[in-house]
Amino acid sequence: MIYNKENFPEVTSERNLTATIFVYILFGLLCIAMLCLFIGLPLSIQLEHNSRLSIGEMIFDLIYFSILLWGIWAFCKNYKHQKLKKIILISVDQYGIHHHQYNGIIQSILYKELERSREAYVSDIDRKIGTKYSPGYIFGFKEGKQIPIDFSKPENGMTYIPKNKYHLIGHFLQGVTLFSPHIKISQAVYADYFINPATFEFNKKAQIITYILILIFLIIILIAIDLFTKYTKGFSILF
Repeated sequence: MIYNKENFPEVTSERNLTATIFVYILFGLLCIAMLCLFIGLPLSIQLEHNSRLSIGEMIFDLIYFSILLWGIWAFCKNYKHQKLKKIILISVDQYGIHHHQYNGIIQSILYKELERSREAYVSDIDRKIGTKYSPGYIFGFKEGKQIPIDFSKPENGMTYIPKNKYHLIGHFLQGVTLFSPHIKISQAVYADYFINPATFEFNKKAQIITYILILIFLIIILIAIDLFTKYTKGFSILF
């Protein structure tokens, strides 16, 4: 929906409960697996062939597990400290985007603080292409530096994943055009996040079609590779 300066509403994030629970479960399983590894590996080596622990091994265990317990305590203490910075809500209003933390602090990126790009071939608001090591993100400029504009905040296993992320993006982009019209938004941002630049609405149908086409393309690539190996090497990868 297209708004003006007078009726521009506040839009808040809606927690994606399924994705958040999934991330927490993965994080918990990782912690359990690491704990089992640190505990089980030295004991399995020492108790190989059902041998009894020697005095030296007992001394080693005393020192090792004392350090391990200290490490677990330090990890839990740091986790509780980081929890205070956990994002519990993201909102977009007539002033900008705001990240509400667990400790009550609100970190904001205001439209009026955004600056023009000083980099050639980079728009005032642009997007960073994701890699296999990090996801893509939208960025702007503030005080002469690139700043990420986050619409989800993964931090130390305490991920906040809003299910209306694309709605928040579209609303923020519309806020930029209304309250900071001198800021130019890259068309790639609209395209990458399936936002209609005329209405600022998320085009879910276009997203689904794009993902289906990508899946079909990947399947065709895998089949082509399989046929190539089958007729040149004599064996099949998939079948």
